[in-house]
Amino acid sequence: MEKPKGKTSPRRYTRRGFLTTVARGTVATGVLTAYGAITVTSKAAPAAVNIGGLYPVTGSFGQIGQGCVNAAKLAVQMVNSAGGIKSLGGAPLNLILSDVQSDTTVTRTETERLITSNRLSAIHGSYASALTLITSEVAERLKVPLLTGSSSDLLNQGGRKYTFTPFARASQFAQAQLRMAKLISTGRPKVAVVFENTAFGTSNSKGLQSQAPGAGVEIVMFEPYSAGFADASPLINKVRASGASMLFAVSYLTDLVLIVRTMKQMGVNIPLNGGSGGFIIPDFYKNVGKDAEGLVGVAHWNHDMNADARTVDAAYQKLYGEFAFEYAGGLIAQTFMIADALERAASPDPQKVRDALASLDVSKGYAAMAPGGKVKFDQNGKNVYGHPLGVQWQKGNLVTVFPKGEAQASLIKA
Repeated sequence: MEKPKGKTSPRRYTRRGFLTTVARGTVATGVLTAYGAITVTSKAAPAAVNIGGLYPVTGSFGQIGQGCVNAAKLAVQMVNSAGGIKSLGGAPLNLILSDVQSDTTVTRTETERLITSNRLSAIHGSYASALTLITSEVAERLKVPLLTGSSSDLLNQGGRKYTFTPFARASQFAQAQLRMAKLISTGRPKVAVVFENTAFGTSNSKGLQSQAPGAGVEIVMFEPYSAGFADASPLINKVRASGASMLFAVSYLTDLVLIVRTMKQMGVNIPLNGGSGGFIIPDFYKNVGKDAEGLVGVAHWNHDMNADARTVDAAYQKLYGEFAFEYAGGLIAQTFMIADALERAASPDPQKVRDALASLDVSKGYAAMAPGGKVKFDQNGKNVYGHPLGVQWQKGNLVTVFPKGEAQASLIKA
């Protein structure tokens, strides 16, 4: 796959570097256990509980995948610093990571390898919907619970029993985007929808297409493109010719940066809703700068949404020098959901952890750190309280502006 063309994070890892780092983490955990084993108190030390994390640290999603790994490590540190799993004698969590390399084939083999090679109580992953759907298939077959921040509605279909989605679904993102389009428009919005030809792009764009008429929004253009394309000018020419008053782009970072830059170069000055994906990560602003000001999108988590999120964000920023983006913050919440399930299950057995997740019902603490502050799963693994937030770039910061009751700043009209 093509690598991102924008600026690259100084923390981006090569696969070799990632494996080295993970190995260090495993050794570090072993060292701590070994140190405990040679002391008097070590004989009573509880066994660590293994959880798995599958993320694309190399390949086209590597930049975001590394942010997920950073968040996963922080989350485990937070749980362990708070005393671990008390019902298991204070057992610490032990995070075992795997790089799925932004590749669907690797994702399948790595998910199988991670689960069958380790005694895992639960896993989380894999950022991109196309990868997560495969991770879910394997987790279902091997009966290990999976928590994921991926938004594809397909993850809640097909009778899945081990897949849990604590955050808003793609169809809900579409509804929020359409409502926000009306808030920043005068008259009936005429929208052009461009989307990458992946599970993420197709799922989100279909939601927009099906819900637009009922929301009073006219779609004047509905156009897929090949993810990772090198020239956006033909697509933007079509947008201009469509007469659209607004553009919805369903894209990951590299493509979205190219689209925004091309719009600027071609003088196509209409409001853009960047959805989620690449729009809501710090590197988007780093790449397009002030051209991002006023652009709106949607997110399943944002760093300013409540006091717990701000606390997590402060810890993340201290370690990594940038705000905790949507998937990273949500991943910390997911780790606390797993910890909550382990606490109630009083067992590392994945089936018992799965059953405890199925009965999760929280409204406080980091496990409830979702929009609205509540998490409870239905029979399809979907959070019954899940809904997205509307966000906008204002003065270099991504702030929550929608819905009104959860807004942390006023929505600025273009």
